[in-house]
Amino acid sequence: MNEVACSEEMKKYFDALASEVDRCYAIARRARARGLDPETFVEIPRAEDLAARVEKLLSSWNVEGIAERIRELSAHHDREEVSLLAAREIANKPARSREEAIDRAIRVGLAVLTEGILVAPLEGIAGVKIGRNSDGSEYLAISFAGPIRSAGGTGQALSVLIGDVVRREFGIGRYQPTHGEVQRFKEEIPLYKQCQHLQYTPSNEEIELIVKNCPVCIDGEGTEDVEISGYRDLPRVETNKVRGGACLVIAEGLCQKAPKIQKHVKRLGIDGWDFINEYLDLKKKSSEESESTKIAPDYRYLKDIVAGRPVLAHPSRVGGFRLRYGRGRTTGLAAIGLNPATMYALDGFIAVGTQIKLERPGKAGAATPCDSIEGPIVLLDNGDLVQVNSVDEFEKIRGRIKEIVDLGEILISFGEFVENNHVLVPGAYSIEWYREELRRACGELPESWIDPDFEEAVRISRTYGVPLHPKFNLFWSDVEIDGLRDLRSYLLKNASWQGGILKIKRDAKVKNILERLGALHRVVDDFVVLENYAEPVLSGLGLGHNGEKIVEVAVFEGEDPLAAVSRAMGITVRPRAVTRIGARMARPEKAKERKMRPPPHILFPLGQSGGLQRLVSEAAAEEEIEVEVGVRQCRACGKKTFQCVCECGSHTVVSGDPEIQRIPISKILKQAMERLGERSLPEIKGVQGMISKNKTPEAIEKGILRAKYDVFVFKDGTIRYDMTDVPLTHFRPREIGLTVEKARSLGYVKDAFGNELIDDTQLCELKVQDIIPSSSCGDYLVKVAKFVDELLQDHYGLNPYYNVNHRSDLIGHLAIGLAPHTSGGVLCRIIGFTDANVGYGHPFFHAAKRRNADGDEDSCILLLDALINFSRSFLPDRRGGLMDAPLVLTTRIDPNEIDKEAHNLDVRWQYPLEFYEASMSFKHPKEIQEMMDLVANRIGSVLQYEGFGFTHDTKDIAEGPKESSYKTLETMIDKMNAQLELAKKIRAVDETDVVYRVITRHFLPDMIGNLNSFSGQRLRCTKCNASYRRMPLRGKCYCGANLTLTVHEKSIKKYLEITKEIGKKFGLPTYTLQRIALIENSINSLFENDKVKKCTLTDFM
Repeated sequence: MNEVACSEEMKKYFDALASEVDRCYAIARRARARGLDPETFVEIPRAEDLAARVEKLLSSWNVEGIAERIRELSAHHDREEVSLLAAREIANKPARSREEAIDRAIRVGLAVLTEGILVAPLEGIAGVKIGRNSDGSEYLAISFAGPIRSAGGTGQALSVLIGDVVRREFGIGRYQPTHGEVQRFKEEIPLYKQCQHLQYTPSNEEIELIVKNCPVCIDGEGTEDVEISGYRDLPRVETNKVRGGACLVIAEGLCQKAPKIQKHVKRLGIDGWDFINEYLDLKKKSSEESESTKIAPDYRYLKDIVAGRPVLAHPSRVGGFRLRYGRGRTTGLAAIGLNPATMYALDGFIAVGTQIKLERPGKAGAATPCDSIEGPIVLLDNGDLVQVNSVDEFEKIRGRIKEIVDLGEILISFGEFVENNHVLVPGAYSIEWYREELRRACGELPESWIDPDFEEAVRISRTYGVPLHPKFNLFWSDVEIDGLRDLRSYLLKNASWQGGILKIKRDAKVKNILERLGALHRVVDDFVVLENYAEPVLSGLGLGHNGEKIVEVAVFEGEDPLAAVSRAMGITVRPRAVTRIGARMARPEKAKERKMRPPPHILFPLGQSGGLQRLVSEAAAEEEIEVEVGVRQCRACGKKTFQCVCECGSHTVVSGDPEIQRIPISKILKQAMERLGERSLPEIKGVQGMISKNKTPEAIEKGILRAKYDVFVFKDGTIRYDMTDVPLTHFRPREIGLTVEKARSLGYVKDAFGNELIDDTQLCELKVQDIIPSSSCGDYLVKVAKFVDELLQDHYGLNPYYNVNHRSDLIGHLAIGLAPHTSGGVLCRIIGFTDANVGYGHPFFHAAKRRNADGDEDSCILLLDALINFSRSFLPDRRGGLMDAPLVLTTRIDPNEIDKEAHNLDVRWQYPLEFYEASMSFKHPKEIQEMMDLVANRIGSVLQYEGFGFTHDTKDIAEGPKESSYKTLETMIDKMNAQLELAKKIRAVDETDVVYRVITRHFLPDMIGNLNSFSGQRLRCTKCNASYRRMPLRGKCYCGANLTLTVHEKSIKKYLEITKEIGKKFGLPTYTLQRIALIENSINSLFENDKVKKCTLTDFM
């Protein structure tokens, strides 16, 4: 393996991880050698780099030695070029057929592109074939399957380019599509979008251009139940069903990633791809026609609004989130920062880790706390206008908020604009921007610059020629010039100066203007009283005071509000908020154990004998059960059994296909209880049947012990805990439950600034493979650790490993992080716990899992549980069955081999003035990224792992609501009512639009869908859970029990009443109200007999 650049301290860290991994693998090997599992070896191979992961992931495709070649190529080429070159070389390796050689080559190239941890190379490609064109020439067809989605657009597109490069090695010609094959895609891609999410839907012109000219045939297996209506039964297309994989490759691959294809085609000199230039010219022409210099409101984030998850601000609306540039300890990699007071003010809907859909620059981000940015400005029930910048301040006004006038600031880093290819937009005029302007003007910062009074702030501005201090900034640009003139006139006649306080006679119009300005005030009797903003308001309007009297001191003229204010003050006044960002709540945060549905303790088939709950005890009451299980044969005595170990004590191996066998479940259970020394049988839940290829069940002992500790098994034999991904680059030992001594023992001997760690409040830089899971995760993993220890001791006859009683005992132990769309785990170390329901990890750790922090969740598995209990033998035998399984383990993170989004993380301690100036000019972030210290600029140096900075601190990474109100409110009606109450409270939200969107995007489709489902529903047995398409003639199940409906009247009607109520209350369009009435009529006609009137007792009185 090539040496990765890092400091001596980081090398010691990685060596310590490797040492502990060796210890865990040694224990697991001894346990597996007992022969009690499907295989006698540990089934999770470890790999330290991308090359090793690729080789081990594709071990079934005869790719021995490819790892070393990938390393050699990586020294001189980027990832995409390595994938093409490696594929070309391995294509020439001997194979049984040309198809097999090409298939293997494309998989290798795709595996390199996806860092060797995604399932796309294994299951995203269904196969390749060599066909014939109408002129008799050969062409290559690649059949894509649904899991190709996990490869992303780049992987999808370049897999086609790899196929083109490889076909040339075998002298295979270009694909020549027929008219029908081209036209089919024009129907198929839009049809696929109706079934599944599609990021980009190309036009018919684009589809025709791509399909007609692509040198490789893009084919696929049918993935959807929907069939195309035109151009059916084509000779060279095997299915009439929608081919999801093929649609993804064309739309999100070749169309969306055309610029990347163009780049690599030019660099490698590959001919035959000129149509990509034509395609990009077509796109450029259409974009130029719609191009606008103004950043327009973007409504896309409101598209899929859901009931109960509130809209926080409509697009670019005054009162919405104010953009503040910077990166906090917990932001970046898509995560954004909010003041914890803002989270509470939003009725607790936004908790730490809650996913928020955004207007810009990206699509979504996880909400994290940052108390060094501004909180919301709220109007209280007594008329006071206050700003809430801390949780303590919020507690004083809890329950008194009448209206949220301004949501406060949202912290978004420069790196997000780079990642999303979004032009910079002007941010809030902040204290750090002011600092940089003052530093340029005077060199040394004056002592009073941070918190001056108004007089001192004006003096500094006039002395050094810098704008007014942001402490005294108001939302001047939010109020039209006529409104400011009216305010000025009113103050001259109806205000007085009383000892530093501006006292204004109360007037509804004037008070509204003051609220829009953000001029905080109190209402005392019949007066509005300004204190901190008294002088800024007067000065900005060209007013002053002579004694108690308000007088004119400067002219107030012009049509631009901010220019008029600057002229009146005699100094420059920057806009307090230029860019406001719309947002809505999406998924709530999550920290919960992973459970299958229904949740089993063991992968052991019980058939119908376990009853509805699949109870082992209920099955054991029958002595023997008849189920389909695998056939295994003893290596020593030759006896056949379904178990992994023979009665003679030897290990068994798979022998033939699964078959229905009679299993003495009662005897097996009794023997297992005796071996474990257990006297009482816990409630153990198994599965109805195995869905793996060989249908090998787990040892019953594992189920007994899992049930004893109340932990649940997943499809692969592991026990998991899911948490929302949130990045963290720095922490304080105290906030994660670490003592100084424990922190030092973990390698944190110095703080982030190089000082000896002697206090638990010092700031430490997080090491790349250290994680801080939720406290609830810690409690669950304690139970898992106890299960593993007892399993080692009583089942395998080994010494216990964990010996834990409290979650703090887990600190220092190793785990695996695994994203559900991948097939490779990443090693991590637990160093503490957080009260937030999230999993904190270094941005590199999340990126190594091919994740960002936009609100998605991943699982955490104790390392030894995975090494001992994971087996490929348990994985489902279906397309996608290899996903979400640790088929390989990355033991060391290489920054050059992680998802490139992490390379766009900015790690400066302070943003330079040039950045703020560039944002005012709407420059593209790539124009200034060299000065912004992105991780990408550090790759290959010793600083690629450490020495990171951030611009905005927060006192506690768990401060804020721990659980979203969405999760605590019980019914959908409660959630919806709370959503609408919050909508009415926020000025930046149009509640009528919210109601319209909820009804048309959620309630109506739900009722229509349930109505359709009712008509074609299946029947279910109340005893054995058997399912029927139609009622049997006997009127009962074959087991004799009654049958019940699977779709009920209540499920169809559940949203009807609230839909009618809010539709009328909020004055929705007549058309929408008529749609509601039509659905109500349809429901009534289905469940009510028009000829029979339902009567109550009162009808006869």
